[in-house]
Amino acid sequence: MPRIKLAHWYGDKAPGDEIDVDDVTAKALRRDGLVAAPVVEAPQEEQAPTPVVEEPAQPAPQPVDTETEAVSPSEPGRKRR
Repeated sequence: MPRIKLAHWYGDKAPGDEIDVDDVTAKALRRDGLVAAPVVEAPQEEQAPTPVVEEPAQPAPQPVDTETEAVSPSEPGRKRR
């Protein structure tokens, strides 16, 4: 969510207040001239970077034996034309 600094009153928020808004609202407020500046959050030096978790690889798909799993024409949900 973008954080913006208001240039004018927005509801009960005074000019100069910093608020979190969604992308659509931020775009509308910029269009209407209510945004003084977008707030750029400084990176937090105290916090360690998030470790990257590697997920195990997906197993290879097994070949399907078409002779044993034949689709019957009377299977519900399938229409033949």
